[in-house]
Amino acid sequence: MDNKNINFISRQLMRSSTKGYLSTEFCKKNKEKVKITHLKKPIPFSSFIMTAFDYDGTPLLLLSELSEHTKNLKDNNIASLMFYEEIKNESFFPTFNYKKIRFRCSYEDPMSRPRLTLLGKLELSSSISHKNRFINRHPASKLYANFADMKMYKFNIIKGHLTGGFAMVKWFEKDDLIYKITTGFEENEFGVMQHMNEEHQMSINLYANKLLNEKKKKNWKITGIDPEGFDIRNGKNFNRLIFQKSLKDSKQLRKEFVLLHKKASTL
Repeated sequence: MDNKNINFISRQLMRSSTKGYLSTEFCKKNKEKVKITHLKKPIPFSSFIMTAFDYDGTPLLLLSELSEHTKNLKDNNIASLMFYEEIKNESFFPTFNYKKIRFRCSYEDPMSRPRLTLLGKLELSSSISHKNRFINRHPASKLYANFADMKMYKFNIIKGHLTGGFAMVKWFEKDDLIYKITTGFEENEFGVMQHMNEEHQMSINLYANKLLNEKKKKNWKITGIDPEGFDIRNGKNFNRLIFQKSLKDSKQLRKEFVLLHKKASTL
């Protein structure tokens, strides 16, 4: 597989993640709080967090100022963020064939599935678009997203590291994982999404049932659109459909949705 394709599928692994594992450096105040100041070397602190993404693929996090990891970030905003495959995609990451090594196993080893670790700097974001994208992806966050202590952060990628299963390992530069052409998406995404959800429910259900093999037949909603695909949700069920070809402008969305409808209708 060439580097361009590895970059693309790694970005889709990231974009299809709704959660991740954030590692920060335990700060001085936290060390004093739990009485471990005698440990002089840096101490990593891992947290389970929910994630959304900007149109270019930059991770977006909604964090509480009261949480330990946010206190850590105020001392040192460099962190790592790990994603583990949530939506299995055999065309991107095929199941390892154990027969090749004459080894029998009754289940698939989780270590054979892909995960992506990012190194980067977290930065406060005042963007309304960032908060809206997070809330649309995680509707339950409406309950607390506007609390005074809740702040949006963007994770500015420095490096990335993919373990894509056995014998697939790669380091990435920031530009490998960011999709730079996002013309018109911030201005038009929410209008297009509202139109699709209100006027084309049948098409969205068709995408879910025929193109993503989802068993729930009705009431799927689009929760986010970017130049490479769109996210759908039905209650706790989440999935992502990747466009047949990445878009360069939001004006291409209508044509792409029509093509997907035609494709789904033939299945």
